[in-house]
Amino acid sequence: MLKTRVITACVLLLVFIPILFFTSPIFLYILLSFFISLAAWEWGRLIWGVKRVWYSYLYAILTQIILIWLCIELFYFSDGVDVIVSQLLKMSLWASSLFWVMIVPMIMRQQLRFPLQNYATSLAIVGCIVFIADWYAIVMLRNEGLWVLLSVLMLVWAADIGAYVLGKQFGKRKLAIQLSPGKSVEGAIGGMFCVGLLVVFFVYISHDFDNFFSHLSNHLPIGVMIGVILLLTCMSIIGDLFESQLKRLSGVKDSSGLLPGHGGVLDRLDALLPVLPLAALILQSSK
Repeated sequence: MLKTRVITACVLLLVFIPILFFTSPIFLYILLSFFISLAAWEWGRLIWGVKRVWYSYLYAILTQIILIWLCIELFYFSDGVDVIVSQLLKMSLWASSLFWVMIVPMIMRQQLRFPLQNYATSLAIVGCIVFIADWYAIVMLRNEGLWVLLSVLMLVWAADIGAYVLGKQFGKRKLAIQLSPGKSVEGAIGGMFCVGLLVVFFVYISHDFDNFFSHLSNHLPIGVMIGVILLLTCMSIIGDLFESQLKRLSGVKDSSGLLPGHGGVLDRLDALLPVLPLAALILQSSK
């Protein structure tokens, strides 16, 4: 299992690293549109179940069409981008962030009592907004600089790695036992600690990269900056837990088997979904 997991990770790195560092950003946005559409397919499978499997295919195709159209609209007709399109994209960032900050915690409080099938259509609409918002957030962050985008991604990865390692060693108190029995309070604290180390590195040790954390330190008071980082770290945990809730309500272990050893694409993106739009909005509003 570990060997398969490592091989899959290496293949993904071999695909993404050259595109990330050595090509025009448009290639990254197109590639990510395909990955996000695969996540949309998995989202559809979770909310509609196997009885309506063709819904998830149509859902993924619709998501892909929208994202490719946005690629064309934003990068090939940039001088004539419709004001309405621009405003709708910005609204998607706000709508997605409000969903994760306000609605998802209320859904999670119902744990396994949440009537998923009753809200399948609503979650499909919200999911489409979330996927578009995340794609657009990546575009915004990458436009600010490669290391701005990477530092936001690294925040989520640091929270995940710290939670896994320290939770494995010291975890005793369960964070949300019905949703994800493996996650602990100690693991969540460990994730925050690792994010803190990452912030210290980018702000106080490495001065060569224009990154998300250095931007926050230059434009926000230290107390506000700490609050923002804690919020983003907490949202990464919520994203992970919410997908776990959907999987348990759907009766599946992984969102799919598209990534051998890792589960599905949504399993890799879940913690990023709430963080990216919030980070893009915070970056934009703090200028």
